[in-house]
Amino acid sequence: MLLFIPIAHGTLEGIGDLWNGVLHPLRSPAQLMVLCGLALLAGQRVRIRTLLTVFLVTSALGAAFTVLGGPEPPTFLPCIIAGVTGVFAAARLPLRRNVQLALFAAAGFVLGWDSGQDPAPAWVTFKLLFGVWIGLAVIMLNLANYAVICPRKQWVKIGFRVLASWVVASSILFLAFSLRPISTREQVPTDVSPARVETAPEVGR
Repeated sequence: MLLFIPIAHGTLEGIGDLWNGVLHPLRSPAQLMVLCGLALLAGQRVRIRTLLTVFLVTSALGAAFTVLGGPEPPTFLPCIIAGVTGVFAAARLPLRRNVQLALFAAAGFVLGWDSGQDPAPAWVTFKLLFGVWIGLAVIMLNLANYAVICPRKQWVKIGFRVLASWVVASSILFLAFSLRPISTREQVPTDVSPARVETAPEVGR
């Protein structure tokens, strides 16, 4: 599960720059958790066009921010947003419209910002980030619309809350991994002299 950090900025050979960008959100569990949390949150509403529009615009702005030389986002930021959206979806809290818009805007910007790639020529970077935006748009639109068209029955609501709880638990797990300090290896002394080397006693003497 630690693969989501280096994979998010890597590429797959042989499929092209655009498809590498499109598949990028599917190769990052942290981003998938954010998308699932937003979709479950959108499934509690009937009209989601404005929320999705805000998400698409801000995700494009986040991707553009990386092109303009913005610093890399903290690795724990998507985990926090996934946890927040999961909590709201699991608790089914009646959020105000402005709060939902702010949450979708922040999530979109962070996902676009978190999609920065390794240094590459300008045209390659453009294709990668444009592909990332397409991938985010396709996944978000599909998940949100599927969540909205689900029947408003009690067992569906319970299933949504279970999935949202899973998003919260997974985000906490990934957050713990991302905040875990890197253990340093024990340094081997370089000034080892023959006098300091202990030899095993010879058998038979």
